[in-house]
Amino acid sequence: MSMRRWLGGIGAGVLVTGLTLAVAAGLGPWRAQLLTKDGAALLSEGHYASAARALAQAVALAPDDARAHFQLGLAYAELGERAAALDHLENAVRLAPRRAQYEIGLAGLLLDSGRFPEAIPHLRAALALQPHAADVRLLMAETLRRTDDRAAMTEEYRTAMRLAGASALGALARQQLHAAESADP
Repeated sequence: MSMRRWLGGIGAGVLVTGLTLAVAAGLGPWRAQLLTKDGAALLSEGHYASAARALAQAVALAPDDARAHFQLGLAYAELGERAAALDHLENAVRLAPRRAQYEIGLAGLLLDSGRFPEAIPHLRAALALQPHAADVRLLMAETLRRTDDRAAMTEEYRTAMRLAGASALGALARQQLHAAESADP
């Protein structure tokens, strides 16, 4: 084999390898989106371990994808892996700070862990983005109740009642406010 043919063969091999790597790199974000979508579907169906596996792959392919981190955090929370859940929910909030859903998810995990004061800034951030969300107002009122901030609690319950009106959520807010006021020393 001549040196020229041999070098040409190496060049073709390098070119094919380079193109394969370029295509794979270009498909990474697309593959991550598919894995995130599949993982979210598995999560909604209650297949938490399968969801976590798919979503962990998505995060590995696209570490700056807030949605993948958020969904993976939810999957880990369902699996009882609180530290991992907290890490991924915090990443989601850091990567997409203007998503109320991510703030609420992180606050929910903190509340489930009994970390009420730490949840308040995340609920405030969510309310800054969605000031008319009666359900988030009610969650904030309950959190303030747990931290003994009675004045702010009462204000949040009343706002939730006003926003929810005659709905079941409004009735719940009224009932919770009445219970909180009855428990006042």
